[in-house]
Amino acid sequence: MLTILLTALFALLIVLAARVFLHHGITLPPTGSTAIDDRDAQRIDLELRAITGMREHG
Repeated sequence: MLTILLTALFALLIVLAARVFLHHGITLPPTGSTAIDDRDAQRIDLELRAITGMREHG
């Protein structure tokens, strides 16, 4: 009897957690590129172009 009660409570907890997760729009961080990553990539690209430009003309 106790096992059935604990199983039911655990299932209820899972359902409530999923409901809160979906209702409040809680999401995991994006796995793709972000604006910060893009900005850093652009900065690094500019620095590398400057270095290679100095080597070609220096």
